[in-house]
Amino acid sequence: MRKLFIAALAVAALAAVVTVAYAANVYTVDGSTSKPGKGSKAKPIPTGIELDFTVTETDSSKRATVIEKYALGSEGLVTNPKNFPKCAFSDLDNEPSPPAKCRKAQVGGGLVKNAAGPSNDQSLSSSTPCNLQVRLYNNGRGMIIRLDGGPPIPPSFESDTVGCALPIHTAINGRFVKRTIGGVTSSDFVFTVPQNLKHPLAGVDNSIRSNESDIRLKAKRVRGKRVGFYQKVGCKGGRRTIRATFTTEATASQGPQTFTATKNVKC
Repeated sequence: MRKLFIAALAVAALAAVVTVAYAANVYTVDGSTSKPGKGSKAKPIPTGIELDFTVTETDSSKRATVIEKYALGSEGLVTNPKNFPKCAFSDLDNEPSPPAKCRKAQVGGGLVKNAAGPSNDQSLSSSTPCNLQVRLYNNGRGMIIRLDGGPPIPPSFESDTVGCALPIHTAINGRFVKRTIGGVTSSDFVFTVPQNLKHPLAGVDNSIRSNESDIRLKAKRVRGKRVGFYQKVGCKGGRRTIRATFTTEATASQGPQTFTATKNVKC
């Protein structure tokens, strides 16, 4: 067994909770921003972001279906990665620890909880907890999700202790995509989970259970305007739409299934 992990990071703005069911999976998103206000293109508001989400099964005794792709964003929340220090994916993937030269490129961190078990047995009783430290780095066009953890295994699936059956020191590369959410220009954080993280061995599934993350407020002046790594540039009316799209992997009996959860919250 080489690696035991599936990661996810979502971006949301303002306080929000979204709970939806698609097939067997249930998705819950809860997030906030560190700065109030709508913002505008002329006067953007740099902001930090806190984000928590869970992926569970309608039967609480089972692992969720494995997720392969994520697209996560919020109405009027855009990014400026090219204006901030960056690090290369090759410096962070499968290295014992993040190098010192990437320190200035770190934009956030958190904790992700996973469950791994036999593909033919989705029960949590046959699964093992794998909790990993998450560190987020700017790559110049998105974020790199750096994952770290190792023995001992956490005592339960509810534990907040970092730990996993195997030493994990790997990364997932993601990018920002300009899209429209709620009629306003926005940035989606998009990434695909590699095969060896979804299935560390043939016949083994690895499913995410929850993610807690914090993207720091980072701002600087660019051509006389204060811009943020994340910033607010608009919001229609008094409500802001947050959006999280999850795509499950294809199986022998079913193709990939995509579900988009949205929530309108106060701007």
